[in-house]
Amino acid sequence: MKPRDNRGMVSFAVLIFAMVALLILMANFKLANAVSLTTDGFDTFNSQTVEKNGLAQVVKESILALRETAITPSTGTVQSEIQNRISSLSFPSGVSVTLTNSPSAVPAHVFFPAAEPATETIPYFSTTRGLAGMGTLLSSFAVQGPVTDLGRLSFAFSRVDSANPAEAQTYTVNADLISVPLTNLDLVAYGLPTTGAVPSAAPALPAGTLGQGVSELVVTSNNPANDPSAYPDLYAGSSSETLPYQYRNQASFSWNAYEYVWSAAYQHALISAAQAESDPGNTAPSTGNPTPATGAAFDFSAAQNPTIAGLTVSGNSITIDCSAVQSQIVAVIDAEGVGTVNLLGSGAAGAPFVLLIRNTAGSLGLTQVNFTGNNARPILFYLENSAASFAGRPQISGALLLDRTSTVSGGVDWSGHLSCYAPASPLAGWNFTLSDSPAVKEALAALAPRVLLVSTSATR
Repeated sequence: MKPRDNRGMVSFAVLIFAMVALLILMANFKLANAVSLTTDGFDTFNSQTVEKNGLAQVVKESILALRETAITPSTGTVQSEIQNRISSLSFPSGVSVTLTNSPSAVPAHVFFPAAEPATETIPYFSTTRGLAGMGTLLSSFAVQGPVTDLGRLSFAFSRVDSANPAEAQTYTVNADLISVPLTNLDLVAYGLPTTGAVPSAAPALPAGTLGQGVSELVVTSNNPANDPSAYPDLYAGSSSETLPYQYRNQASFSWNAYEYVWSAAYQHALISAAQAESDPGNTAPSTGNPTPATGAAFDFSAAQNPTIAGLTVSGNSITIDCSAVQSQIVAVIDAEGVGTVNLLGSGAAGAPFVLLIRNTAGSLGLTQVNFTGNNARPILFYLENSAASFAGRPQISGALLLDRTSTVSGGVDWSGHLSCYAPASPLAGWNFTLSDSPAVKEALAALAPRVLLVSTSATR
């Protein structure tokens, strides 16, 4: 009986071993299956994360196509712009994404001279809607001075997966639109990607040039061989040089906006606004002169010019007393490059105004612009193809926008905003200091050109 009992015990042990092995196999199978399902879940999650982030970028670019400060905005609708971009995206097999709900239109982005937008300060933290969460590269612009909040737009997208109906999703993209005056930043060394070049490096500045708190913007090459401050990990040397998308707002601000500012379209709009001014200095109609010239635009080549408050003429030289100007915008046109403009600063603060000096003579000659005396009145100066000089190192408040061919000389302590063309920067050889001025930003916000910045976020 003992041998038979031993055989029974062995059989029972084998049975137990087989059951344990089966349980282990089943556990391994369940583990492998769980890992597979988890991997699939992560793959699906990652895929949908990429999709919703891609849709956020699609919405942003569609809005900018319509409203960005640029030379040739789109004339389509936001729906058509979004559809065009979605059609170029690649989705997994069987997956389709469609726009199901959107605003009927995108708010117009208008600024001087077409309009004078009201300004405000958007709180950084808010229980309803603040700058926090809109991205530091946007909020860093919006906190520099007064802005105009154009609101939040919401877009809904439906995701359908024909192979896996359970993976259907609704993506929601929120877009925050903020209009920022160019003058909010203290110093912009801009590029002209279409008509000129983008900076290869930031312009050199003598020590002590910039005061405390001065904000600077220059969007340069991201090739470390061109710009030592660039990060090598952001540059792919085997392909054409491109900036990471995170710098899109900066490119809007320091590249595209200045293409528009110096375009004939915007310059002519400023001149038209000056011509339409009801300047108090204009000559009243009389029997001897029933139709005198009107407005606040002076043309060195014109046979007849209006009399303009604060402006006196002597041959090819004019003097503008900034304390006596009464128009909101004064334009000086020098198509032959023969003029001289003498600017006398205003010792007292007053209503802000725009002074445009437009020289289209090219290589025929620069318009000489002489700054004399301190100026406390906020003025937005546009100098095109001009040679600016400063006598006696005056202290001047305002905004100075220099085009690509303008030059500067002399010494000045400037308070407010300065823009120059970075690839031909005049800053290195100019004896100047630049200070931040919240008061100047506030005063010029309604008259300054603007940039539309868009922050998008997507949820599912």
